[in-house]
Order: sequence, then C-alpha cells, then structure tokens
Amino acid sequence: MGKSTEEKPLQKLKGRMLIEYVADALVGSNIFERIVGVTSSNTPNTNSFLRHHLYYKAGLIEVFKTRSDGYPTDLSKVVQTLKPRHVFVVPADLPLLRSKIVRKIVFNAIRLNHPCVSIVLEKSFVENMGMKPSVVVPIGTKKYCHSGITVIDSCKFAPNSYVNEVYIPMNEKQLAVNINSRNELRAAEKLF
Repeated sequence: MGKSTEEKPLQKLKGRMLIEYVADALVGSNIFERIVGVTSSNTPNTNSFLRHHLYYKAGLIEVFKTRSDGYPTDLSKVVQTLKPRHVFVVPADLPLLRSKIVRKIVFNAIRLNHPCVSIVLEKSFVENMGMKPSVVVPIGTKKYCHSGITVIDSCKFAPNSYVNEVYIPMNEKQLAVNINSRNELRAAEKLF
C-alpha cells in the first residue's frame, strides 16, 4: 500500500489492524469448523501477529505459512490440505466485513452446490463507495468487481486444474471496501 513497508493486513483503521476486523467477522459467525489464517514468507509480521493473537491462543484460529509460490499455487495447496470441506477464502483487507454477511455468503454459496462460487459487486457500486476496482469481471452487459471472497468445495477441486467460477452479485458496503491504497483507507475511515 503506497510506500509503506508495513504488510497490508497490519495496516490500521480506527486503531485496529485490518486483519482483526476480518478475524472478528469469521470467529463471530460461529459457522466454521476451522478458521485458518494463511501467511507466506512475504508476510512474516502478519504470521507473528496471528500466532500471538488471542484467537490463536484460544484455539479459535490456526495459522498456515505457505511457501510463497504465488497466490494460485498457495491457495491450491491450502485447499487440498483442508479436504473434505467447503473453504471460505477471504482477503485480510475487508475491514467492514461482519459476521451476518459471512453467514449469508456461506449459505448462498453452498446452496448453489458448485465447486467455486465467488462474490462480485457492480463496478459502479464499488466506485461510488470511493474504491478503485482491481479485478473487473464482465457478466452479461454489466461490469462487476471481484470481492476477493470465494467459497470452494475442496472435494470438487483438483490441484492445478481450471475451475469455472459461478458468481453471486451482492452490492453490500461491507464487501465493497477492500483496502488497496492510502486513498481507500481514508475512504474506509469515512464509511466506518
């Protein structure tokens, strides 16, 4: 994020680290058998932070450290490790995420019974929130932004193979605020 050397999950918003908001939403949802924070050699401070966090000490979250082989490869390895489960993938930079929306996403995604379900938002909705979309997906005549949230059925997921995504559009403020820059951090402070 900008010229800061601090890892993005550890950036602060309203006195708390971004990753703390996401961890609170996941733990508070009370729907997961396991919550795993995935770090890499590129995020040693995030790894340390998670391993010293109250949730880790209480056994509410686990921490996996990947080899930093790139996001798709690391994700594939983590999903294989978590078989046979549905895996809820969420970035650490969604500070407005709350437990209620987590439960709604999981319920809707599992109901579709598809190997890979991703949450998208209308591009104009995201831009109107003061955010700059980073991944844009055309669906029909509209442009959507990927929220970074995906639900993967690990039983239907083969390593290093292409999996066709199904999209669920959800124009929710909690999902639109994905922090990738100082400007987005300032916009999030106003929306918080």
